[in-house]
Amino acid sequence: MKFFDKLNLRRVAKVAAVAAVSGTLLFGDTPTVSADSAGMSAFREAYLAQFENTRMVDQDLTLISPNFHLDIDSKAQAGADGSFMMSGELAWTYTNLKRNYSTNSQIPFYIEQRGSDELKLYVQRRGRWSYMILPGLPAGIVTLWKTSDMSMLSQNLDVVKDVEVIKDTADMRVMKVTLDGQKIAARLEKNAESSFAKLSGDALTEQRETFKRWTTAISANDITFSWTVNKPNFETITAAFDLTEIMRSYCRYVLDESAAGRVVLSDEERELLDAMGYYAELRSYTTHVKPRSDIYIQFPSDLASARENDNALDDVFYEMTTVVQN
Repeated sequence: MKFFDKLNLRRVAKVAAVAAVSGTLLFGDTPTVSADSAGMSAFREAYLAQFENTRMVDQDLTLISPNFHLDIDSKAQAGADGSFMMSGELAWTYTNLKRNYSTNSQIPFYIEQRGSDELKLYVQRRGRWSYMILPGLPAGIVTLWKTSDMSMLSQNLDVVKDVEVIKDTADMRVMKVTLDGQKIAARLEKNAESSFAKLSGDALTEQRETFKRWTTAISANDITFSWTVNKPNFETITAAFDLTEIMRSYCRYVLDESAAGRVVLSDEERELLDAMGYYAELRSYTTHVKPRSDIYIQFPSDLASARENDNALDDVFYEMTTVVQN
């Protein structure tokens, strides 16, 4: 059955996961810069100093609403060979207020992309690993995040809409940065196009519709974040993103489609989307990690035997939101 005919709770919960995974990736500590104002010049100076052969950041993301709380604690690594890796743990608490029960889960995960290969998300359930391909939004963001190619960076130079230097001393620089939502969406659409190549039929329709909804939400909302760097090395102390409005816009689009009769929602699905669309908050925090060989991300050996499961996130969040009857 096609996505627009019926939306089940696992897919609604999966929206939270994709939002969270994408939020941990969104620009990391590699935003883009343009123009020649004093703020832009200060930003450019700090930005261009970020690139190393290997770049590493710690990422913390929180998604909260009246009936659920999701935390992602992760580390991301981009290599000079075009590789991208992320390791972390997803912690989720879900409360069904009408049925009076709660679930708590901790899920280890890894994300990997080798050069131009597909972006893979690995999750562990009951001690076993499975993986799924992440086309669309996550793939587009990773392409933007990991690049250090100057020809590609030059295409991104107009994404920054405004920079205000809040504090500039001999030791640190604090900037309030506004990214143009429409231009970000356009870049993500271009970067993500190749990620759909191996999809067809209903799977392709679903992924493209989901991606279109995300880019529409991003296009409608500029992103403002606070970036603090040390000096003279310009390493990131913290980059704090508020991605709430993008996530809320996405969920409200689904609710609007339901009102128009294009999506059928259960009461529980509507409750979860309503919470995410009007009351939830999504925030991300990034700190720079000085790359060292002894802290590089290492995948566990049993990850190589992981089986492919296109419904990996659906299965995980179904368990999270379902009562276990003893």
